[in-house]
Amino acid sequence: MEPTHKALPVGFRFRPTNCEIANYFLKKKALGQPMKARTVPEECHDVFSRHPRDFPGYPKEEHWYYFCRKRNNQVTSNSPNLWTPIGEETNVLDPKNNGALVGIKRQFTLIAQEEESDNICLSDEEEAPKYNWFMDEISLPQTVADTDWVLCHIFGKTIKPAFTEFSIIESESE
Repeated sequence: MEPTHKALPVGFRFRPTNCEIANYFLKKKALGQPMKARTVPEECHDVFSRHPRDFPGYPKEEHWYYFCRKRNNQVTSNSPNLWTPIGEETNVLDPKNNGALVGIKRQFTLIAQEEESDNICLSDEEEAPKYNWFMDEISLPQTVADTDWVLCHIFGKTIKPAFTEFSIIESESE
């Protein structure tokens, strides 16, 4: 299924916490329960083989949320871009329920094998922003539900241009 971009009313954004992702969206998806939220993430089963610039709303959007099936090996050898796991799995705890375990988070980063070519120009011929891309994959622990559904949050962190300090060299004038 091709993902789409859903617009929210002006002034609103969809940024659920990891606890909300696990406790509400993912749990209801796994148990087949209806979700009454205004925005519900869609399914995208090839999320790990997509570059963020291929998602709807790029380059204005910097966050996407999709349900997909958990895979043991997310890396494919024929893919031009690879989502590579980084760090350790971390627990998602519910602070409203005495720190109960509600999810497990795995983090990935996009490793581009080819140079990115951001040929997309924004208004007024601005250069498209450069990002380090990350993905948080939230899954449910077996104690909550035995499921292979996960919710992936793809987001970019802007790469700030490096500033070089130049030392001032005074010359003797004649």
